[in-house]
Amino acid sequence: MDINKVLVFNIRGEMAHFKKFYSNKSSLTYRVPPRTVLMGMVASILGCSRDSYYEVFAPSKAKFGIKLTKPGVPHFECMNYLKEGGGHTQVRLQLLLPKEDIIEYQIFFTHEDDKVLDKLGQKVKKAELGYGLFLGQRQFRATTKFVKVVNSCDEIRDYQGNISTLTFKDNIKELNADSHTRLTVDNMPASFKKVKSGRKPEQMVEVCFEEDGRLINGVFDEVLKIGEEYISFFTPIVRD
Repeated sequence: MDINKVLVFNIRGEMAHFKKFYSNKSSLTYRVPPRTVLMGMVASILGCSRDSYYEVFAPSKAKFGIKLTKPGVPHFECMNYLKEGGGHTQVRLQLLLPKEDIIEYQIFFTHEDDKVLDKLGQKVKKAELGYGLFLGQRQFRATTKFVKVVNSCDEIRDYQGNISTLTFKDNIKELNADSHTRLTVDNMPASFKKVKSGRKPEQMVEVCFEEDGRLINGVFDEVLKIGEEYISFFTPIVRD
């Protein structure tokens, strides 16, 4: 996939919950929204109907990168749920609460069709959020802020240095971490497939990120240079 343009914008909110697909009774949360959540956010802003956008934002057509600008901290709450037939049951729900004043992520988005990127950029600029924007669940409302559109991008192979975003695990050749670096590797859904019963994860990806939003230093198979910043995506640029 040739990348000539990248849209950069922020999403922010007071609380978040991005349910881990492998958690059951205790609903655990990812620290960053998975690629499928970002797909849903963009689709919502663009006014796409449910289950209609999976192919439009497939990894071969769209790329998402994310930087933790103001990370959230996991916190458990006990929720009372009504049981069918009466009574209730308690379920532990893990939430992300702000480490500072707010939870904020910076999103890097590109698409093979510039019209999709341009339309999204215009809607973010005007704060036209379509069906609404939420940090995982509908009670956790979010807002956006347009940052910029970068029209000059350079793909670099065998890059050694810092990246400001998460990256997929297979992109890492070597990591250089000090005592302050808190790296996490997690398994996340990257795409959905429509089925009769609704949808199911089609592709999974292991991603690596720094929990406090610090730069990640190492040697990487591929990065994208936009301005003075080096970023990566959930999935490879040229191989899916």
